[in-house]
Amino acid sequence: MRRRAVSTQELSRLRGGLEADYKLRDYDVDAGPKMLKLTGPDITSGLRRATQQSTQSRFDSAELLHGRDGLAPSPESSSGGEVNWAELWPSARAMASYFGHCVRMRSVDALEVDCGLGTAGLGAAAKGARVTLANSNPEALRFARFNALQNGFTHVRPLEFDWRVDRLNGHVGSLIFADVLYTADNFEHVFRMLRDNLTPGRTAFLAEPGRPVASAFFEELRKGDYRVRLDMERVEDAYSDNYYLVSVLRIKRE
Repeated sequence: MRRRAVSTQELSRLRGGLEADYKLRDYDVDAGPKMLKLTGPDITSGLRRATQQSTQSRFDSAELLHGRDGLAPSPESSSGGEVNWAELWPSARAMASYFGHCVRMRSVDALEVDCGLGTAGLGAAAKGARVTLANSNPEALRFARFNALQNGFTHVRPLEFDWRVDRLNGHVGSLIFADVLYTADNFEHVFRMLRDNLTPGRTAFLAEPGRPVASAFFEELRKGDYRVRLDMERVEDAYSDNYYLVSVLRIKRE
């Protein structure tokens, strides 16, 4: 099926609507054969005080690792700062890059859970996947939809979906989790979706930036009936000169 073209008038109208509510910031994200254009709220412009505080704590944490080539610990690993859809998180950038350079996704149906700006899912879309970007926050979906269209991905579908409460009917080709292990409360929901919604023989992709709380999830994963491949992606932080080492897991049920 031929995809419809996105007109400059449509993009201008959508961006104008976002600009009416937010000060915007644009990013370029490496997704292998394609450089993604991403737009999000400028988190330094007073979007949320909690977001600014959590971001500042990430900058400050780099001071703990002098002499390590700017490599910083996981975002908010010491402060437990609030995860927010408006930020371009290291795990999302790592996942987009990983899809671009390491994974064949053509014609795969994929769903990105808690998608934020849509970065990871759009990395899969750049490799030919049919992607659904799911988030419980309608404002996040406004940006995710705009980001899909400004990259020409008219086949990407936004979905208002609270993954902790709502349930998917049936299987999804692939599941994408970019930095969802920031609280132990999410572990059961990841395992539930792996059990109930991952198509047999398909792969779930999970990116994790080294949060200490995630170690307990990995212990449980090793005990389960899963085949796991671990790769590492080194990515720049979008808001500083720091680098992060992000674990990218491919998870299949045996």
